[in-house]
Amino acid sequence: MPSRMDTFRFGHAKHSESRVVYVTADASAHGPNAGFRFKGNAISTGKYSPITFFPKGLYEQFRRVANLYFLSVAIISLFEAISPIKPYTIWSPLVLVVGLSMAKEAVEDYARHKQDHEQNTSLTERFNGTSLVQCEWREVKTGDLVRVVRDQAFPCDLVLLASSLDDSVCYVETKNLDGETNLKIKRGVEGMGGVGTGPAKMRELCGDGHDAYVECEHPNNSLYTFTGNLDVPSRTREVSVHGSSRNLAAAAEDRTGSEKISLVPSNILLRGSSLRNTEWVIGLAIYTGHDSKIMMNSSAAPSKRSTIEKGMDKIVISMLGLLCLMGTITGIICGSWIKNVSPKHWYMDTSDTDMVFDPKNAPKVGVVAFLTSYVLYGYLIPISLYVSLEFVKVCQAMVFLNSDRQMYHEETDTPMRARTSNLNEELGMVHTVLSDKTGTLTCNSMEFFKCSIAGVSYGEGVTEIERSIAKRQGRPILTKPTKPIEPGFNFKDARLEGDKWRSLPDAEHVRDFFRILGVCHTVIPEGEATRETICYQAESPDESAFVVAAKRFGFFFKSRTTSGMELEEPSFPSSGEISTVDYELLNVLEFNSTRKRMSVIVRTPEDKIMLYCKGADSVIYDRLSHGNQKYTDVTQQHMDEYAKCGLRTLCLSVREISQSEYDAWNVTYTEAARSLEKRDEKLQAAAEIIEKDLFLVGATAIEDKLQDGVPGTIEQMMRGGIAVWVLTGDKQDTAINIAQACALIRDDMDVHIVNIEELVKQEHDREITRAQFNEQDKAQVAALIEAGIEKEAATAKKGMETCLVIDGRSLSFALEQDLAPRFLQLGSGCTSVVCCRVSPLQKALVTKLVKDSGKITLAIGDGANDVGMIQSAHIGVGISGQEGMQAVMASDFAFAQFRFLERLLLVHGRYNYKRISKMVTYFFYKNLAFGLTLFMYNLHAAASGQVVYNDWLMSAFNIFFVAFPVIALGILDQDVNQRSCLQFPQLYRQGQQNACFEHRVQAGWALNGVYIAMVTFFVVFYAVHGGEADHPKGHVFGLWEVGTSLYTGIVITINLQMAQMINFWTWIQHVCIWGSIAFWYIANCILSNTDPYLSTYSYKIFIPTIAPTPKFWMATPLIVVIGLLPDLLYRTLRRLFRPEPHQLVQEYERTVRGATPRSSVTNTPMDTPRHGSRYGSSMVLAEEGRIEVDEPEEGEDNIEPEESAEPEEPAEPEETAEPEDPAETEEPEPNEVERSDEEAPPREAEEEKKADESA
Repeated sequence: MPSRMDTFRFGHAKHSESRVVYVTADASAHGPNAGFRFKGNAISTGKYSPITFFPKGLYEQFRRVANLYFLSVAIISLFEAISPIKPYTIWSPLVLVVGLSMAKEAVEDYARHKQDHEQNTSLTERFNGTSLVQCEWREVKTGDLVRVVRDQAFPCDLVLLASSLDDSVCYVETKNLDGETNLKIKRGVEGMGGVGTGPAKMRELCGDGHDAYVECEHPNNSLYTFTGNLDVPSRTREVSVHGSSRNLAAAAEDRTGSEKISLVPSNILLRGSSLRNTEWVIGLAIYTGHDSKIMMNSSAAPSKRSTIEKGMDKIVISMLGLLCLMGTITGIICGSWIKNVSPKHWYMDTSDTDMVFDPKNAPKVGVVAFLTSYVLYGYLIPISLYVSLEFVKVCQAMVFLNSDRQMYHEETDTPMRARTSNLNEELGMVHTVLSDKTGTLTCNSMEFFKCSIAGVSYGEGVTEIERSIAKRQGRPILTKPTKPIEPGFNFKDARLEGDKWRSLPDAEHVRDFFRILGVCHTVIPEGEATRETICYQAESPDESAFVVAAKRFGFFFKSRTTSGMELEEPSFPSSGEISTVDYELLNVLEFNSTRKRMSVIVRTPEDKIMLYCKGADSVIYDRLSHGNQKYTDVTQQHMDEYAKCGLRTLCLSVREISQSEYDAWNVTYTEAARSLEKRDEKLQAAAEIIEKDLFLVGATAIEDKLQDGVPGTIEQMMRGGIAVWVLTGDKQDTAINIAQACALIRDDMDVHIVNIEELVKQEHDREITRAQFNEQDKAQVAALIEAGIEKEAATAKKGMETCLVIDGRSLSFALEQDLAPRFLQLGSGCTSVVCCRVSPLQKALVTKLVKDSGKITLAIGDGANDVGMIQSAHIGVGISGQEGMQAVMASDFAFAQFRFLERLLLVHGRYNYKRISKMVTYFFYKNLAFGLTLFMYNLHAAASGQVVYNDWLMSAFNIFFVAFPVIALGILDQDVNQRSCLQFPQLYRQGQQNACFEHRVQAGWALNGVYIAMVTFFVVFYAVHGGEADHPKGHVFGLWEVGTSLYTGIVITINLQMAQMINFWTWIQHVCIWGSIAFWYIANCILSNTDPYLSTYSYKIFIPTIAPTPKFWMATPLIVVIGLLPDLLYRTLRRLFRPEPHQLVQEYERTVRGATPRSSVTNTPMDTPRHGSRYGSSMVLAEEGRIEVDEPEEGEDNIEPEESAEPEEPAEPEETAEPEDPAETEEPEPNEVERSDEEAPPREAEEEKKADESA
């Protein structure tokens, strides 16, 4: 037990090696744990507190460059001598924008605090020294004994001591922790079950507060590991009766000392999980509050920003640079004019003025003019852009993505979920998709299909993968697929039916095979222990399939305890009667991605100590004994055949261990299990000692069927220019065959394989030494990569595509710093890449390698081993499947089926990219045009800082008069209908090339803004109001009248520019555009009759002075025509003579509807092969600006997608993403404002899709 000095050391040393927690009922300030300063159990996940909300919230808001700039402008505006506009016209929009953002933060944070309060005030039971009393969660302290009852959540991380079930086991649901719905079994610390008998035992355990303690690792975020020891007085511990605990029996002779018991992860109950199927448990609180593992995992996911958002920041900085340049020019001109010209104008009397216009100090005048311009030209920076963009993205995510019924999976009741809206437009720019296989491309619903036992292959039937490959090769298999006999078991072979296996030549090995299936696992049986009603809870579908197979073969796993397992099995070699036998479970060497195997050491009914091991062939074959193997070669042949059928293989092996060897090894294993430092490494080293000299019994073959629509989805993505990389842990043959079934590898492709299997075989057969192997392996990988680069270049010249296949061992060398660039070059040149035998770490490294090359990556997976890959990619997509929800919780977007990725990228991603890119460029265009009119007038007024617009009108420009049309564009615009997006996936390449947001496009919009500003200014000042009388009575317009004309021209021109951009008109666009123009005139009328204190210079300007003037009404059409005519001509000529791909599709849609094409380009022969070559239609798109399209098939000429390619042809709003139910009303639902292209009833549309895929 630690001494008092140890207690002081552990409590105050910041870097102590371990954490000590005393078992005590004294939670006072003088208790044994008080000196450690453990965190309380109250939690707070809120971002702000009432004290920190304003300072921290303001800091978050002003981290944005635009907001920080406007803050500086607002501060300068407080100095009337410098600012040309009133402070409230700057402060009002700034406060509005920042206030809205902070209000949103406050609402979200309040919800978090409310949830925290509910958790902190939840009730549980705590031992107070005499009895169990009810208390709130926040009152629980580290070291308390806590009682949790059925269906309650655990208030903190607990060490399980006792439960209501035998052997102190309990069932735990971790759905809220890791998303997995299957129950997990937790085991109490051996010998501590007596704690649950009553308060007396609890008092005995607590003692004086220093008798029992836990020494464990410091709080960390690893959910699946735990290292610690429980030190208790011997008198408080029950002595195990099992043979595996003989060392405890010896220790029990002296009940006066203490005992150290190693703690393992299965002893830990984590906060965030709940108790199920168990009446109560008692545990020791070790990690409380923010020290608990779930709270240690609550750190924010990696921050991801889209490419357009990063580009937007660069534009903002560029606009700031332009603003400073304009301010500098203004300052120079002003200083020069005041010094050299102003003295000649006697009426200005500049000799008697302040520093603002002091001709004796021109530099100071220039500085003041610069600051004035800094405020005046601030409208170049769109303050409302961030708020508008966030609103648009939320609408895209919440309304269209989450409500898309075509991405809803009815079988599992799983809708599409956009977990973030920051990356909507990034979905339209993906170059590479990196996918897991199991559970992502396949169903992860495992079925025991074939097996190899003692060198004989068993099992009949054809796999779905074989059928898919044969179908794609034009030789469909006519036999019908077999249905599973029961979930997880689809095996048929008369030789193993009933007890026929007993008559086989190697029946003993067959029995060992079945025993391994029935014993070597961590499955939890539930329900009544009969063959018909029992239900197995497994951590993976593979394990469940193995146990079900064992049951079907006669080895029925009935129940499990902490120390043993109960099976029904036929006696052998006697009569074969079914009897119930017990296996004493001595040790479990668990599976992990590094070990790639699992072993159990049991004492069999024959009183033999046996090691049963199952794992990947690459690790099992390395651990086989030499000289006495009978089945290695033939089993390998069988596994290769299974792999070609797309089956997942696993080797089963066995070894008998003597009692003396086991006892000696168990000492090493126990010491490793009790170690607090590097426990995992020591346990793995101990396992290596015993997992050797194995005898190979056979191999299993599990079928994992492809999900629906996977081949078609991959084909569509590849036609859209998206490269697909599949990263799997399967064998090479399995991976290749599944790739063929998925259309990743086609008959017209050249496949290049990179592996060092030959070297591995030579080293295994002792033909070369380990040293020679280490010298040659990397060199061979480098040579294969170089050969692949040459082959890819040669096949590209022939117009063919290449697929790269690389195994995990070769990949480890390819990812090294010197080979990685060449490997990336090879992979980037290939249409598809298959990486087999890869680890979770390698998945993340490959993803990061592709990401760092500058290509937009999307990673998709369904399991915990895919989290690193998902978080490393630009975009992470989680599949909610059989392996829990960890991938979903780490993802940016989530759905249930891989096929939904086609719609997510080709429809929603493409739409969102084009909408957001147009929206951002238009925002800067309109602000540049507006800001330059201020600049030109300021120069016209000798850079004096005089404004030409009313202060309120300048503030309202971005908020009321031009804001709503661009928001409508960002939410609703569609250039082609949804069916065309899927019919012509080549359209997706526009996003990959960033064609709508490249520097050329940005420069074009900037020049357009400059042109609009110049046209508006010069038409108003020098053409319409050039000096002659403006009013019929001979009056000449003053500054504010001319300013109103200028403002009218710029507002209407900018709004009508939006009308020229829109591809898809709805009533919402009409309301936004025409309503914004109408609101401008209404605002003028209101200001004209409002008190001068509020309306300032607009009082009595519009109605009595401007409105009756014909020149005002003539000026506006003139400005609009001159300003917009060049853009209209450019768009028309571009569409006629060099159309973009989407414009060709628009014309195709018109021809399908029976309309006359408006361009001769549609007379081009149209042909889109199902397997589009990168050097076929893609070259046409890239070089000629054309797209090859399918001729409308017979019966399709009645398709009428409601699409308008021009603003002159308004269309009605339609449903967003799902076909209309004929039984429902024709009126669209409120949240279904996107156009639907599915005019056929759902069943007909589905049949058309199936027919298209089969073609």
